[in-house]
Amino acid sequence: MTKTDPAQPRAVQPRLWQGLAASGAIALASVPAWSQGMATGTPMPGGGMLILAQAEGGEGGEAGAVEGANPDVAYLAQLSIVEGHLVAALDLYRKGMVDEAVGLSYHPEAEMMDVVRESLVAHGVPDVTPAMTAFSATMEAGAPLPDVEAALAAAQAAFATAAAPEADEVKVRADALVLVVRAAAHEYEESTEGGVVGDVMAYHEAHAFIDVARNLATALAADPAAKAQSEKVLVALDGAAEAFGDMSGTALEAKDPAILMAVAARVELALSSVR
Repeated sequence: MTKTDPAQPRAVQPRLWQGLAASGAIALASVPAWSQGMATGTPMPGGGMLILAQAEGGEGGEAGAVEGANPDVAYLAQLSIVEGHLVAALDLYRKGMVDEAVGLSYHPEAEMMDVVRESLVAHGVPDVTPAMTAFSATMEAGAPLPDVEAALAAAQAAFATAAAPEADEVKVRADALVLVVRAAAHEYEESTEGGVVGDVMAYHEAHAFIDVARNLATALAADPAAKAQSEKVLVALDGAAEAFGDMSGTALEAKDPAILMAVAARVELALSSVR
């Protein structure tokens, strides 16, 4: 197969976030009755705000995942979404889909890295781009899998350093986690149509975003201020497995996107009381 030209990242069609609204009603069926019908930002019983996992129109692509969010929340969510692209790329590489893996690793550069780099400067942390480029280059060179895995680990270490300034902000971390799960639900919906997986890359992105979200929830559970809520999130995220089936091969299953919508709703509800 012809290797992907780094200067020509995979074609990106604008991904509007309006599609989530169509399945939002289905997701709401799995949340408590008192919450159904509430608008985004509606006060919850006992305090707090409810942000339901349904889309609002806005920018296309991954930029839509953080539109309107608090800048610090958007910053952490975007770092996690970029990381998710690399995790998905490694999964594709493991399956022998080298061109797809390389193309997906350059996808963030096409959609969001200019904004991310501006945020990195504002937070006074090193640029993650060199580690990302090294990861992509390792795959382009057809390196052995352990070398590619090591390159991803180095990139993830760079992301961890970049996220460090917000490490003590429990509410910010919780809200960013919500956005990552919502992004997973959106990518899954975009990847399937008529019971068929039409966009293999978006499908793998969705799966990787859930993996990244699980890591975020595990880290958040170490904080006493969010331990109980994060444990509920981890249980909710286990439900995402139903949407994907066996991910070890190249045969992908297209399930009802409402599965991940319901997971996103449960995650939001679990974290809505974090302060």
